[in-house]
Amino acid sequence: MRSSPLRLGLGLAFGLGLASSLASAQTANLGAAHVLGMRAPDGDDDIAAAFSTQLRLAARGAGYEVPDSSPAMEQEMAVTGCSSTGPDCLHMVAEDIHATKLIYGSVTRIGRGRNASLNVEISLWDEASRREVHRVSRVLTRAQATSATDLREAAVRALTEISQNDRPAPANPANPTVTPGPSFPALQVQQVVIERPAPPRTPVLRYIGFGALGLGGAVAIVGVVQAIISSGQASSATESTPLSAEPYGSWARFQANENYARTRSASEVCDLAQQRSGADAAQVRDLCASNSTSRSLALGLGLGGAVLAAVGAVLVVIDRPRAETPPTPQPLPASARLTVTPVLGATNGMSLSYTF
Repeated sequence: MRSSPLRLGLGLAFGLGLASSLASAQTANLGAAHVLGMRAPDGDDDIAAAFSTQLRLAARGAGYEVPDSSPAMEQEMAVTGCSSTGPDCLHMVAEDIHATKLIYGSVTRIGRGRNASLNVEISLWDEASRREVHRVSRVLTRAQATSATDLREAAVRALTEISQNDRPAPANPANPTVTPGPSFPALQVQQVVIERPAPPRTPVLRYIGFGALGLGGAVAIVGVVQAIISSGQASSATESTPLSAEPYGSWARFQANENYARTRSASEVCDLAQQRSGADAAQVRDLCASNSTSRSLALGLGLGGAVLAAVGAVLVVIDRPRAETPPTPQPLPASARLTVTPVLGATNGMSLSYTF
């Protein structure tokens, strides 16, 4: 059966077009890019290593120049002292290995168990602009993650998407650049900066000082209560009689027997009770111990409250409000600006853009 000239011509044209497309794809050059070994925080190191190998092959197929000596991301994080893959960390990694672009990622489990699915994230970092150009996320089953064919297909799809976003945007012929002629004034671009005042200062030390004053006052009040209790015990013991309620009746009887001339002080009577036996002596020892505890608490809490209150007063004075001064206007960062640009050409006008 003979082929007609028309069929031969169509086949030849299709073949030439396909060859031209393949040649164009093969000659696409996106520059050098280091493909770092992927991280595996959940322990799937074998899958991460296998997927890293497929990513390097796919990156070369997408038009990147990929060296064979690219290290693992975990190794570079240890070298640079990073704890996460933030912009500062990626910048230090790129500087360490002298890379203009980084392709990196991670393999993490979704759920638990041996058959848990895996979430794969691959990102492209551009060191020249210091930004993440694009990120791809894929969910693979455990069976797909252990299949070389499925890993290869996932790597090719991810690098295809990344490379498409890595290419610069084509020029728009609908808005060509117009060079002003002699009849037009020189183009001027005016940049309007929106200013904002500095945030008000928070008097942290003043707040702490007020808290210390309140706490010191409360502690001092407890100390005063203990001092009142101690003084009341001493008064009750002094005014007691042998018929008074215990332990004050025992104190009066012990005084009558051992200190009838009232020549000994209260502390000496307490010491004497330590050397005597009997029910009255035991009651006196208990009363002396209770009074000693009250006096110690009164002294300690009183001094502690005074110290806390003094510290609080110092902090309040140090951080007292000062005379208000007009705030110095601070321009917004470069990423938040209003730009006004005249457009001169076939249709005159004005372009407004606000970035934030």
